[in-house]
Amino acid sequence: MKFITKNLSEIKDIIEYNKKLEFTDYDKNIEEIGRSKNIVILGNFDGIHKGHKIILEKAVKKAKEKNLKTIVYTFSEYPKNRQNKITTCSEKAYLLNENKIDYLYLEEFEKVRNYSPEEFVKKVIVDILNASEVYCGFNFTFGKGKSGNVVMLEKLLKEKNIKLNLQEPVLDENNEIISSTRIRKYIENTNFTKVKELLGHNLIILGKVIYGKQLGRVIGFPTANLRFESKVYPEFGVYGVKIHIENDEKVYNGVMNIGRNPTVDVGVLSVETNIFNFNEDIYGKVILIEVLENIRPEKKFNSVEELKIQIGNDVNYWKQKISYWRKKYQKETDAI
Repeated sequence: MKFITKNLSEIKDIIEYNKKLEFTDYDKNIEEIGRSKNIVILGNFDGIHKGHKIILEKAVKKAKEKNLKTIVYTFSEYPKNRQNKITTCSEKAYLLNENKIDYLYLEEFEKVRNYSPEEFVKKVIVDILNASEVYCGFNFTFGKGKSGNVVMLEKLLKEKNIKLNLQEPVLDENNEIISSTRIRKYIENTNFTKVKELLGHNLIILGKVIYGKQLGRVIGFPTANLRFESKVYPEFGVYGVKIHIENDEKVYNGVMNIGRNPTVDVGVLSVETNIFNFNEDIYGKVILIEVLENIRPEKKFNSVEELKIQIGNDVNYWKQKISYWRKKYQKETDAI
C-alpha cells in the first residue's frame, strides 16, 4: 500500500513498523493515481470493523476484475473527535494494508471542510482521485456542514458518469447495526468478546517504545512503554496481550498496564507492556499490541512490594491461560 499525505508525522510509526509500505512523494503519488481510473472508497473507517471490511472486499474484488487500483480516501484527523477514535492513522493504515488496499489518501480536514457537495465531487473525486467507481456506506455524508448525503452523491456522480456502490447496514448476530460508535462503548466497558466480534480482529495499539521511569526493571518486570495517545482506551487496568515487534517475525505474549500507576506515580497516563521471555533493547522501535483480555482493574497498593507481588500474580495467571489455550488447541488439532 502507498500513502498520499502531506503530513508524514501521522503515519511515521506504521512506515517504521512495516518497511514494505511505501511513501515516496505526495506530488508523485497524485500524478500516479491520475494516470489511470480508480476505485475510490469513501469513509472514516475508524477501527476497520466488519462493516468496513465488506465494503473494502467488494471494492478490491471489482478493482481486480477491471484491473484498476483502490484508493481509500479519509481524513487524517477529525478535530471534534480526536479523543473518540478507535484507531490512530498508523493503526488504520496497518488494518487497511491487511485488506489489500493500494492507496491510502489521508486528507487534511481543514483543506476541504468548506467545499460544497458539488465542489467535493468535482475537485476531489473527479479531478484528484480520477474515480471510475465509488464505494461508501449507507450513512456517508460530505460537503460543508455534512450537507451532502448518499442520494445527492449518487446524483452528482451520475452526472459525471461515475457509478456509486452503496453498502447497506451490516448486522451482527443480534440484528444490530455494526458501528464504530457501538464498538467504542464496548472498548470502554472492556467487553473484548463483543469488540472482537464486531471488529473481526483484536483491538490493536501501535506505537514507538519510549523511555519511562524504568521502575518495572527495578522490581523485576521490565516494560516497553508507549505514549498515551488521544484515542479510546479500555478501563484502566491490566490486560493479557500479544506483541509484535518491528523487524521481528516472532509473536510474543505479555501483560499490559493502562493507567496512572497510582502506587508510584499518580496522574501520569501510560501504556506499559511486560513482554514474556524477552530481554532485548527495543527503545525507539515500533511495536503492535493485540489486546485480548482484561485481567484486573487498576488498583493502588500500599507499597511497591505489594505491587510487585500482584504483578507476579498477573503474569502467572496469564501464563497459565496461555498454557491452557495451547493444550486445548493441540488437542483439537490432534483430533482432526
